Amino acid sequence: MRPLLIALSALSVAHADLTATFRSGDQTDTRRDRLPALWVGEGESPTPFLDAGPFEVTWTGKLALAERQRLHFSFEGEGEASLTIDGEEVFSEAGELGSGKSDRTRLNPGDHDIEIRFRSKPDGSGRFRLFWEERSFPRQSIPPAAFQSEGTADPKRLGRELFASHHCAKCHLPSAGLGASPMGEMLEIAPLLADTGGRLNEDWLAEWIASPSSIKPDTTMPALVDASTDEGRQQAADLASWLVTLKINDTPEAPEAGLAEDGGAHFHQLGCVACHTAPGGARDADRIPLDLVSRKFQPGALTAFLKKPDQWYPHIGMPDFGLADDEAESIAAWLLQESSAVKRDEPAFPAGDAARGEALARELNCGACHAGLPLDTSAVPSLEAIFEKDWSEHGCLTARENLPRFPFTDEETASLVHFSKSGSRSLGRHVPAEYASRKLTSLRCTSCHAIDEVRPLLETTHLETEELIAHLERTDEKLDQSRPHLTLAGEMLHASYLESMIDGRERARPWLEMRMPAFHAHAASLAEGLAERHGIPPGEPAAIDTDPERVSIGRQLVGTDGFGCNTCHGAGDEPPTAAFEVQGINFDQAHQRLRKEWFMRWMDHPASITPSTKMPRYSERGKSQRTDVLDGDAAAQFDAIWHYLMSESKE
Repeated sequence: MRPLLIALSALSVAHADLTATFRSGDQTDTRRDRLPALWVGEGESPTPFLDAGPFEVTWTGKLALAERQRLHFSFEGEGEASLTIDGEEVFSEAGELGSGKSDRTRLNPGDHDIEIRFRSKPDGSGRFRLFWEERSFPRQSIPPAAFQSEGTADPKRLGRELFASHHCAKCHLPSAGLGASPMGEMLEIAPLLADTGGRLNEDWLAEWIASPSSIKPDTTMPALVDASTDEGRQQAADLASWLVTLKINDTPEAPEAGLAEDGGAHFHQLGCVACHTAPGGARDADRIPLDLVSRKFQPGALTAFLKKPDQWYPHIGMPDFGLADDEAESIAAWLLQESSAVKRDEPAFPAGDAARGEALARELNCGACHAGLPLDTSAVPSLEAIFEKDWSEHGCLTARENLPRFPFTDEETASLVHFSKSGSRSLGRHVPAEYASRKLTSLRCTSCHAIDEVRPLLETTHLETEELIAHLERTDEKLDQSRPHLTLAGEMLHASYLESMIDGRERARPWLEMRMPAFHAHAASLAEGLAERHGIPPGEPAAIDTDPERVSIGRQLVGTDGFGCNTCHGAGDEPPTAAFEVQGINFDQAHQRLRKEWFMRWMDHPASITPSTKMPRYSERGKSQRTDVLDGDAAAQFDAIWHYLMSESKE
């Protein structure tokens, strides 16, 4: 039988998710979920549009199978749950979920109507996951690719995200605050401009202020002046003239031009074209252009920015690659060289007046978003007041004179209006799983990583800069550069390890040229959300009492006389024996990284999780290739390897 996940991926998927309808008292809310899974603590809201307290959720859609299967289904969690397929209840359970499983259910190829109902505990807490198993594979969570839904997303969610990410509540302050756990984006801040004069060029600042979205299409910065008028261009020039007077540090010297060739190679090797079009390259809607780098940055300041992108903007989308001095200097040299060669008609602005610019900054309340700048919000309506208005007739969406102008599409504008009718209370509720889903998009995680059926953008863009390493020798003689798949990341890794990795404190694959960069400000919340959207409580690994006998068997199985795992994997200070093309993660990280459930699933059939993996399969239908150890019981052998790995792991 073909691996089920691979077979599923061959299907034509309408949309790989389910429609989730939540009810709490007389309140309802609907969202799209990639999995029927959740984790809600006591006192927490199951969705941002519902109060905390007892709730029910029903997931509906299709279960898509490529071939006939004879499946057992089971649950995990706490609460009450039932599963219905094609109108017939297959399984139900209450209390502590996971003690039983359904009878074997035969399902033919094609789409099957599926409905999963879950009711929380009376205190409003709840945890739920859905599993399946078959003779050809052990119990495991159902992969997202198996689910289909043709429903449409509720536009108020997009409106809520746009309202928060565009810092609308920075001007329209809430009278009574947002509570102890507001929406994650509500806590984010705009760039700090205290050292603008030591970093940025006045001409670029004027152009940026005049029309931010023409330089960076996905910016959250509105246009505060009307650049179509002489007055607007003068205002942009005045603001720019004042901003460059804000200076703390002396600008360092520009990088040596001779470093540019090395910098171009680093640019390619780090996979920068996953998120950026190179200077002079064709623009596309999915990436940020770099044509204006030399116009934006004072030459010496660009190196400092590359070394620490979040120094003046903690919530910037540009991550920290942990660049060494020579890497940052050479990349800066290449970017300055290439962007300086880009020919364009530079917009003309009149001479600016810093005094007028400072007064205008106060009038425009620039300090509402940019801490430390002039601020006077006394005449600005409160958050509560604007939610009493019709946003299609009042406020920033009307593009009226003297109001910020955001480049929202018609769909985005409609979603904001729709959100306004739901009130402001959802802004005070942080739901980690929904936050993680939003951040996977806004931080461009799929630029480098595959997730579900979405292939990484880098697969199609990396060839654009391949010529930058043409001068290097033996570039094809390196270890496999595959990047990890994110489909099961929250199920695979302990949240504590996810956080340390996203924060840049751990690097599991040091051989990757496209090293994982750090998103410092987002690490904790993103790790928490990645776990919770799989229905797994965020946490850290518990102490493991290893069994000496199983440790001994596991050591034998990973060695040369067993499965030969040590060919590619090192163990502590002991390097792999022959990792010429492929290298695996050092065994000493297993305890801190891996959840056992995922490890057992991976060992059973690695390609069913990551089809492109180089990891071989050692068992089929529960029987191991090594029939002489533990009677050929694959699960028992993998458990022995797990005990060995736990004994080797660093604490």
